Amino acid sequence: MIYSKLVKLVEDNQEELTRRAYNELLTREETVRYRNVPEDILKERISDVYSMLVSWLNKERRAGNIRKYYTDLGKRRYNEGIPLSEVIMAFMLLKRHLWLFIMEKQFFDSTYECYQALELNNKVVLFFDRIIYFSALGYEEELAKAGHAKEGIFSKILKKK
Repeated sequence: MIYSKLVKLVEDNQEELTRRAYNELLTREETVRYRNVPEDILKERISDVYSMLVSWLNKERRAGNIRKYYTDLGKRRYNEGIPLSEVIMAFMLLKRHLWLFIMEKQFFDSTYECYQALELNNKVVLFFDRIIYFSALGYEEELAKAGHAKEGIFSKILKKK
């Protein structure tokens, strides 16, 4: 199945995927605060995202596990002083690098696999959307705890209407 093929591709190339994403995180203006994170720690964090994706595709992790892990991650990034916009951009870059790598490796052998790829793409996008949301949720919880906000950014926007 295409899921197992992607899992194998990520597992076999996780170091390369991590290296590419790491290099871009360090050069983008949208992720400037990540330059303050030691190299080994940042590479480990990037690799962890790809590992979690593999676990999720293998159904070893459920949405509840993802929610807790990335809500806690959002809290940690807040306490590290990394702006929420940079946290979100980092996840977007990791997702982008994964798809660029898939295309570079000519992952799809047939039209049938392209159709399967659409399903796979939806699954990967859902994973990244969830981790972005849960990281933002944890970040906002820490922000509220610090007394900077009583409610989330999105709640404030919706109340203004």
